[in-house]
Amino acid sequence: MIEQLHFLRPVWLLALPGITVLWWLLRRQQNPAAHLGNLVAPHLRKALTIERDSRTGFSALDSFALALLALTLAAAGPAWRQQVAPWFEETAPLVIALEVTDSMRSNDLTPSRLERGRFKALDLIAARTGARTALIAYAGSAHIVVPPTTDSAVLAGFLESLDPAIMPRPGNHAASVLPLARDLLGASSTLGTVLFITDGFDSADIPELARFSAGPTAPALAALVVGTEAGGVALLPDGKPVTGPNGAALQTGINRDLLNRVSRETGITLIPVENDAGDIRRLLRLIESNLLQAEDPEAQWHDEGWLLLWPALLLLLYGFRRGWVLR
Repeated sequence: MIEQLHFLRPVWLLALPGITVLWWLLRRQQNPAAHLGNLVAPHLRKALTIERDSRTGFSALDSFALALLALTLAAAGPAWRQQVAPWFEETAPLVIALEVTDSMRSNDLTPSRLERGRFKALDLIAARTGARTALIAYAGSAHIVVPPTTDSAVLAGFLESLDPAIMPRPGNHAASVLPLARDLLGASSTLGTVLFITDGFDSADIPELARFSAGPTAPALAALVVGTEAGGVALLPDGKPVTGPNGAALQTGINRDLLNRVSRETGITLIPVENDAGDIRRLLRLIESNLLQAEDPEAQWHDEGWLLLWPALLLLLYGFRRGWVLR
């Protein structure tokens, strides 16, 4: 906000020095020493001055001067955020890339990571009513499930059908999502967001993710991380545990160090999954922020000067408090 703060009508700021000088001159006239000078000894002048304590404190003149300064700043039109046109906000696209791997079967989040990620995706889609959303499923390879659509029922139906058993290649190749997401976003790529719903990334994907996010027309990248560091047991539909390459139970603990490296080197915003809707609210703010950074040519700066009217009004009322006289 501080970086974007500017004034829509800066010419009004030229009045600030004049108001300050006028206040100083009037305040100086209220000082008895300014009239009596050296005609009366200082200790006698102090004893003979009526209401001498009120003259050195905050006076009605100070109140009116501060109110006038606040009104001048309001007239200058302070602004720090853009007001996006409604049609522009509705066209902000989102690509949800859901990881559909065996590790997402882990039960450290009930009923499983995959189910929790599915629920969060449905909540996000419901909160974006009228906005275009696409769905990609990925494991060792990525595949378009639903192209951009505003029909939440279609998205919900396909989300329910996703299972690791239907994925053609095992693994966790998040970078394979990128070319598909760019094609889905098309010309509105810079306005959109690619959201990974995942329990982690492969370190081999970091260079490709970093190159993609650094592109001038790249969409914003974010990840909703589902899972815990302790991990859990990945269970097949028949209740048997998923085994790794060595025949032991699949390790599903989240590697926080690797996630921090991904965030640092690729710029992906990581949002941990929460039991309430806090993560969804953060995602919605992030998507809106990405939209604002796309610099809508029709966006107008929002005049925030009205916020200064309230303190100015209170200062004016304070200046009329009982016992004060403005000369």
